[in-house]
Amino acid sequence: MLEPVYRTASFLCQLVARLPVGTTLGMAHLLWTLLSGQLLQSRGALFPALSQAGLSAREARQAEAALRGGRWKMQHLLTRLAWIIQRERRATRVEIAALRPLLIDWVGFFRPRLTDCTSKHFDSRAGKALPAIELGMVAILEQVEGRCIPLLVDLNRTGDTVALLRLAKTKQGSQDVLVADRQVKVSHLLEAGLQHFVVRAQQNLAARQSQPPVRAAGKRGRRPTRGRVVRPTDRQYRGKLLAATTADRTETFAYQGRQLRAKWFDQIVVSGCPLVVSCLVVHDPRYKSPWVLLTDLVDASAETLFLLYRSRWGIEQLPQTGKQILGGYRAFVHADECRYRLPEVCLLCASLSLYLSATCGAVATGFWDRHPRRTPGRFRRVLAGAPPPPFREFAVGSGRVREKRSVHGHLLTGIQGHRRQAKRLATHQVTGK
Repeated sequence: MLEPVYRTASFLCQLVARLPVGTTLGMAHLLWTLLSGQLLQSRGALFPALSQAGLSAREARQAEAALRGGRWKMQHLLTRLAWIIQRERRATRVEIAALRPLLIDWVGFFRPRLTDCTSKHFDSRAGKALPAIELGMVAILEQVEGRCIPLLVDLNRTGDTVALLRLAKTKQGSQDVLVADRQVKVSHLLEAGLQHFVVRAQQNLAARQSQPPVRAAGKRGRRPTRGRVVRPTDRQYRGKLLAATTADRTETFAYQGRQLRAKWFDQIVVSGCPLVVSCLVVHDPRYKSPWVLLTDLVDASAETLFLLYRSRWGIEQLPQTGKQILGGYRAFVHADECRYRLPEVCLLCASLSLYLSATCGAVATGFWDRHPRRTPGRFRRVLAGAPPPPFREFAVGSGRVREKRSVHGHLLTGIQGHRRQAKRLATHQVTGK
């Protein structure tokens, strides 16, 4: 048995060991099926994917039942995953000047033919929002074997920005800094009561100073009640060029052999929101447009804030791995709970695949593959070529990864069970008991 197969089997047994007996084995088979990329081969059909993984008909039904009606919550699995990774001591938290990035983002699993799908997600290829199961992600960055990978911390089933920010606030430590994209506004941060953040703003941002200017002595007229207008970047308005406001201070720093220039605008308010923030504009010669960042970290340097926001791109590995590499971009499940649980499990498997591929030895594809790399795609191909392992033998000491030995031989099955229920209901309606 290859090392990735052995390690994956033992890791999955530890992950599902706290679930109810009976659900453990079904969830282990389901996670193995998704990690091996069978959902990609079946183009989103769940039962064919379970069959292609080498499961029997009974095991496939048990795995689907664990997904549809199993008594488990994704938050408990994510907490268990973080505990196992911390116990192994092979991953260290990414720190930038003693600050740790806490990443949030949204991902949509598009379901254009789902009739009662109420949520939508923007699709860049279509240029508009399409029906999709939208999930909010909260993740941290871990350094594993020289690779920077995201670790999923929690999920939110709504596309509400404030709800996701409040969820992220519960996961935020004293050194954590929230890093988000343009979808998060300053008003959202104020409503969620969140501090220590770095978010990106629009290029044509127009703000005001938090304090009104002091009127000169002897000058008549009404006292100013609002601060002066602050434009961090140049902008066009009705064919006229509006020059950028003079910065309060400037910084320069080197990054990858390039000299980056940063301009600071301190003590400003955006869109009438009373939250006072600082604006940082970073000009990179590699890009045409500068980065406009808003933050409440007044003591951090421009280089630190630039690196903090640049680390936000790490969370994009989760939907890329879960949807494209593992095949979760399409699914044929329609139950109210399954339509959310399957995308959540795909994102969980994406985090598992990134961590396990970084901690397992790379397996060469053939004699021509002289320098194999530890990637999720190569890890998926190794698992796809192996049969499902006997999870009961890998659950050392617990004995919980097994079938539930329930007595059900006396129960009617198939149509007989439905007829029995219908007859009993009719009897109660006639007698009134």
